[in-house]
Amino acid sequence: MNKKAVKYFKQVIFLAIGIALIWFTFSNSNITFDKFWEGAKSMNYWYFGISAVFAMLSHYSRALRWKLLINSTGYDPKTKNVFASVLFMYASNIAFPRSGEIARCGTLYKYESIPIPQLLGTVFIERTFDLLTLFFFTGLLIFLQFELFSNLYLESTLPNLVAGILKNKILVSVIILALIVLFGTLFFLRKKIFSLGPMKKVGKLLSEFKKSIFDVLKMKKKISFLIHTAIIWIGYVAMFYICFFAFEPTSNLNLAAGLTAFIAGSFGMIAPVQGGAGTWQFMVILALTTLNITQDDAVIWANVAFGVMTITIAAAGIISFAVLPIMNKNQKLSY
Repeated sequence: MNKKAVKYFKQVIFLAIGIALIWFTFSNSNITFDKFWEGAKSMNYWYFGISAVFAMLSHYSRALRWKLLINSTGYDPKTKNVFASVLFMYASNIAFPRSGEIARCGTLYKYESIPIPQLLGTVFIERTFDLLTLFFFTGLLIFLQFELFSNLYLESTLPNLVAGILKNKILVSVIILALIVLFGTLFFLRKKIFSLGPMKKVGKLLSEFKKSIFDVLKMKKKISFLIHTAIIWIGYVAMFYICFFAFEPTSNLNLAAGLTAFIAGSFGMIAPVQGGAGTWQFMVILALTTLNITQDDAVIWANVAFGVMTITIAAAGIISFAVLPIMNKNQKLSY
């Protein structure tokens, strides 16, 4: 099986997992098509429009933050191209899991001639910082609402899974030993590995990637970077929380509840499924039911909200990709 076939096979598998999770959430409730349709029709879609405004503001701030990182490597791309690349990234992730980062770097290379390895270095810093921010807010919420998160954990399959793994001491020992041997071998043979013909190009890319990261760490506008990070995450939470007001059963949930469900959904988006389909709904429904929203209402809200938000970002990404050639019609492109 060639690499392309393996790639598509993985995408089909992950998509099947997402669909299976959506089916599971529906089968675990008393939802019929008519009931779901009635719930969807009862929503006030103006709130989804307001949510989209916050989403675009957040994405624009993400573009400005990314531009700060790129500036630190010595390049100064046009803001319109950076913003369009960010929007295209989200649309690309919906079609192909984890393709967005390469898509936005490739788009910016095409219109701004910035080397992709350097762009990937800035993306690595950006995503690492976002992950740390997510962990920080998760830790803060766990501290403030320990009982709620304890219930979320206990109602999941994780306790049995963790207990089962820990009981099998031989398996744990073999896995740890295998990892030590693997990483030890790679470390001691690293020079020989990178001296091989095909690996020389990889070594060069890694060298440029490393240089990009060190350039970014020397960034002068660190305060601006932190401000944009705050705006991005406030925008994400607002985008999510405002959608609660569209549906009567979720309209009385407070901001702490909204932040809890948002974080649950964020971890669902980490899964390599197209746009987080299935995993996002599963995690959000789990959080909402723990927040005393009925399973039926949680299923209705989560699937409608996911559908509307996905269509919105997909449309924005496609439009951005379409207008990029028009915005840069007099510019020489890199291929």
